[in-house]
Amino acid sequence: MLCNPRTEIRSTASSSIFPAVSKLSKFFVATYSDLFLRSFNPRMCFDQKSSFGFSAMGLFGAWWVHKKTNNLELASGVFFFFTMEFLQGLQYFVIAEDLQSSWCDNFINQFLTMLGFLHICLQPYYCHVINASLTNSPKYKLKYDVIKRLCLIGGGCLFVRFLLGWADTLGLFDITMFPMTSNTMDVSFPAGADTGKSTEWLRGEKLCTFAGKYHLAWSIPMADPSYYIPGAQIHSFLMYAPFFALYEKKGMVVQGAFLFLTGPVLAAYITPNLMEQASIWCFFSISQICSMLFLIRETLIKFWGKDTQAGSLFKKQQDAKKSS
Repeated sequence: MLCNPRTEIRSTASSSIFPAVSKLSKFFVATYSDLFLRSFNPRMCFDQKSSFGFSAMGLFGAWWVHKKTNNLELASGVFFFFTMEFLQGLQYFVIAEDLQSSWCDNFINQFLTMLGFLHICLQPYYCHVINASLTNSPKYKLKYDVIKRLCLIGGGCLFVRFLLGWADTLGLFDITMFPMTSNTMDVSFPAGADTGKSTEWLRGEKLCTFAGKYHLAWSIPMADPSYYIPGAQIHSFLMYAPFFALYEKKGMVVQGAFLFLTGPVLAAYITPNLMEQASIWCFFSISQICSMLFLIRETLIKFWGKDTQAGSLFKKQQDAKKSS
């Protein structure tokens, strides 16, 4: 029998937080390797305890980065992704059995779902906040300023698309009064189907967090994509294009490829449900961040960087030791 998050619906989380550990590297390697093995096991399961556990890991990581490096920008980026893990844990308290459940009409369910989508819209921005925090080059700082602004504009457009679709679903006003907007595509989720009829991540007929096959799933009403209204692909473009646009910067392509393969690609391998793939990716985003920061980036800087300390997480810590 497949493990199903329905068994975790509205369960308590009194014993869900992982105990603090003194060495982040050992904790990460053990946790991430276990998750990697489980991700290729058809009996895998994500649940509330795991969500709160990974949120504890993210909070500890943000604290550790700030304490050891005094890099507030980097710590804020890690903290941002911690909030998604914590939000998913909270959503299990009000999760709906399916899209026909009365829990989809619950205000807290809908509010947390909206917060989750807002978080998704801001993810590319904070991804590149982290990247920008790890460079000392004024030239790349300026480039990241432009990238981050574009991410905010694109994320804002994607969130407005939701607001238009949601307003039309609620009947607040007819969005076709604007010549560039419509909401006529069939995005229903037939009973017994693996995913909805939409070809986009998350798009559904109503605002709701419900139980997917392995993890929670999000249904987000959105206006039809057009020349004026962005499709969900804008998230992918803003998240990954900068890694490849800055290909001349050591390690950027490697990090971008790693983020892509262990993110949306791995999530698609786990489940065919387009409303569930995003939440699964978000589930192990903290593991991705830790591996990119503490394993991939430090290794690239150590063996291939022109200056072995440039952009290193441990630069300030080591400089402090030298000056003492």
